Amino acid sequence: MHSLIDSLRNIGLTEYEAKVFVALTRHGSGTATDIHMFSGIPRPAVYGVLKKLAERGIIEVQHTKPMRYKCMSPEEAIEKIKKDFEQETEVVLEKLEDIYSSEENVLQEEVVWTINGLKNVTDRIIQVICSARSEIIVETPHPAFRDLENVYPVIEKHHKELVEVFNRKIGEGVKVRMIIYSMDELRDIAALIPDAELRLYTIKDEQFRKGGAILVDSSEILIDLKKEVGSREDLTAIWSNGKEFVSIMKHLLESEWAVSEDPLFETKKE
Repeated sequence: MHSLIDSLRNIGLTEYEAKVFVALTRHGSGTATDIHMFSGIPRPAVYGVLKKLAERGIIEVQHTKPMRYKCMSPEEAIEKIKKDFEQETEVVLEKLEDIYSSEENVLQEEVVWTINGLKNVTDRIIQVICSARSEIIVETPHPAFRDLENVYPVIEKHHKELVEVFNRKIGEGVKVRMIIYSMDELRDIAALIPDAELRLYTIKDEQFRKGGAILVDSSEILIDLKKEVGSREDLTAIWSNGKEFVSIMKHLLESEWAVSEDPLFETKKE
């Protein structure tokens, strides 16, 4: 169990300050010589400690000869210590936040997270899209626009929710661009998200058609990878907000967008 001195040290007093404060609380007042005797701290240290306690406003100085020192009530003293502590905490927090948010002073780590399972991936997709403020670039085939809901009925509500989120974000002024690998899929998406900018990218190598990507505000990216689990298709994904990784992926997606076609078509009627 902590002693009173230990507890006072834990709330910001030094050991000598705590001993002087307790001595004055016990005896009410005294000269420097008295306090030296009451507290047991070395005489040369008494004046420095008394000066600091007076500056903190938790003891009073009586300008007599010799000077006397008087303690405040414990309630007043502790309230003063608490108030000072709260003010210092706010100052420290503000300065630490400045350091934390400063690109010049923070080492940005290239962090990549792995997300496993269809539900977890689709939940993260929705979260990422909801965070968008200016632009979303989507490369399909993507889980939102595959026929996975036919295999996993529980995912159907995620599919509908994501379509709603895309349309809401566009309504909020977010630019949505989608790179799509087939005309049939392009028509389907155009019917679901009519105000998205769509382009068709034809590619022969099936190796590149097993996943998709979502880039949000040039600051975070989610890449999903299709995998077979027995007779079913499942998903795993990687997410990152690392500057270098996101920058590389943005360059690749922009390059793919640049060589994609802006097709003329009629959307399917319901």
